[in-house]
Parts: sequence; C-alpha cells; structure tokens
Amino acid sequence: MKNERIDTGRSETEQAIMDATLRALAKHGYADLSIKNIGTEFEKSTSLLYYHYENKDELLLAFLDYVIDLFVATIDPNAEDPDAELRTFVEHVLPSECPPDGGDVEPVAPPGMNEPELFQRVIFELRTQTIHDDEYRQKFNEMESYMIETISTLIRREMSAGHYREMDADVMAENLMAFLFRSLDVRVTGTRPESAHAMRESVYFLLDNVMPSGPDHPGDVATAADDCNL
Repeated sequence: MKNERIDTGRSETEQAIMDATLRALAKHGYADLSIKNIGTEFEKSTSLLYYHYENKDELLLAFLDYVIDLFVATIDPNAEDPDAELRTFVEHVLPSECPPDGGDVEPVAPPGMNEPELFQRVIFELRTQTIHDDEYRQKFNEMESYMIETISTLIRREMSAGHYREMDADVMAENLMAFLFRSLDVRVTGTRPESAHAMRESVYFLLDNVMPSGPDHPGDVATAADDCNL
C-alpha cells in the first residue's frame, strides 16, 4: 500500500473538516476538544462546521466513521500476498520507533495520515469513549470484528497455500488484534515504552511462528530493524 490519501466518498469541505478535527483532537484530547478548537485548525469559515454538523457530538461521530474508514483501508483481505499484507498492517497500526537506517522496515502511516503518531493518538482517544458511549462501542465493535475477520481470512489463505501451519485462524486473529491494541494503548500513554516494544515483538513472534522457515517467508526480517535500546 502506498501512503496516498484514499477516497472515502467525502466532499472536499468534509475532508478538510476531518483533517482539522484530527489535528485538533490530537492536540487537545477528547475532553477538551471544542468546535472552536476544530475551527482554529480549519482553513475555511467556522460557520461551515455548523452547516455540516449540528454540534460537536455529531461531528465527532462523523469523524469516528472517517477514522474507521481509514483504519479498514489499511488491510485488504484480497491482497496478492497475505503474509506481506499482515506485516504491512502491523506497521500501519504500530510502526517501529527505530529511526530508518536503510533496512527493510521503515515507519509508515496509514493511507491519508502522514504522521503515525496522530493515527495512534486519535484511535486511542476515540476508543476510550466506548466505556461510556454505546454508539462508540458499537462502531468500534463492528470495526474490530471486521478487522479480525479480515486477518482470519488472510491467515486461512496462507494456510491453504501451505505457507502457514494448520491452526485456529479466528483465535490467532483475535490474539494479533489484542496485542496490537494493547501495545498501541501503552505507546500512546507512555506508561511503559518497554512493554509496547515487547508486545510489538510478540506480534511478530506470532507471525513468525505461523509460517515455516525458508527464503520465501523470512520471519526475522521484520523485527531486525526494531532492536531499539530502550
């Protein structure tokens, strides 16, 4: 996947509002976010925000849909190389914190987001609202169910091709997503950076152990560039 803006079906103005909301949310956090904050990041008249959205809550639900669209776009169940697609997905969600050194793995952002940290932060901010808000909970549940189903599909395709050993693809997909989201949470909060690193390594450990060793699937390549001194 190339890091190019994807078409989410939104108008130019709606896209600009989503971009402004992303920047404002990353800067101020959910609790302190206001229409005024978003308007400051918006290059056009703030009145356009109210033309498209009645209030902050309505705007943020629309923004959540937008973020989910971007998140879903980071993985394709029909990708030509399922194993490579899974590894690219990991790098989109949880990019290496090591500086690029010409190795095989470089930090990448999801399509439409040039800064991985923004993507991580807004996902975390919005996910915390699932504790109190049923609508947020439902949307995230639908998104995560789709992601797990997609990962499971990719695993099954590799199993059918003989590249992965036989396993419960659904359980492995659940494990991968659990590690990714927990690692993302720890990285954003900054509470235990070493834990985030360890969990990222655990994701690659799972990937490396669901495939045979050999030149076609060099499982250690993806982690070689991530041996940071924490």
